[in-house]
Amino acid sequence: MININNLHKSFGDLVVLDGINMDVHDGQTMVVMGKSGTGKSVLLKLITRLLYPDSGRIFIDDDDLGTLSGKSLDKCRLKFGMLFQSAALFDSLNIYDNVGIGLRAYNRYSESEIKSITADSLEKVGLSDVGDKYPAELSGGMRKRVGLARVMAIKPKYILYDEPTTGLDPVTSAQIAKLIKEVQSDPNITSIIVTHDIPTGFFLADQIVLLDNGNFSFTGSVEEMKNSQLESVQDFISGYNEDLDLKHR
Repeated sequence: MININNLHKSFGDLVVLDGINMDVHDGQTMVVMGKSGTGKSVLLKLITRLLYPDSGRIFIDDDDLGTLSGKSLDKCRLKFGMLFQSAALFDSLNIYDNVGIGLRAYNRYSESEIKSITADSLEKVGLSDVGDKYPAELSGGMRKRVGLARVMAIKPKYILYDEPTTGLDPVTSAQIAKLIKEVQSDPNITSIIVTHDIPTGFFLADQIVLLDNGNFSFTGSVEEMKNSQLESVQDFISGYNEDLDLKHR
């Protein structure tokens, strides 16, 4: 379980997070929605301790993240996998080595085991034939799928998704969302997805929070959000066309 308690983060005079609270239960998919620039990606960086909060506490399985350092922090981070907005592949490595790089960091797998796990992960995302290629040879959607394969390979407890469909056309976005949905079918995986892509958020969420002006203006289910009369919700989802969305699923 991830527990976030009264979290604050500012950059100079810019208040990004202003006392947010959130519980993400084991096996749950929490979608953090909001317009660009509202602090969604900052939240992920705080959860993985790539940034430090100004105040507030984050608990990962009852461990207070703010008290961890050295090997204890490294051990906590090994629980996480992350799909970055840009996929964050290494241009100098072929796809097999990109997917296997996390496994090598564990330093407990033989090369034959790494090769087998990598091949299996690529097969799951429909890319079993690209292992010898390099990132520059793949489309944006394919690179996102490679990034997802890399996450799947390490079998994390928590997966964080930073705008997983940004920059993709609607059909490719739907394909990526379906792959993420398949990963979510594992009850041992807990997910936090940050996105301003309403169709993807609605398709994947167990619970949704809407980040607006530094705090959560809405928390609830997909149906509750669709039916909400809150001004912040209506402003965010205006223009969403459910019938058009379903044509891509």
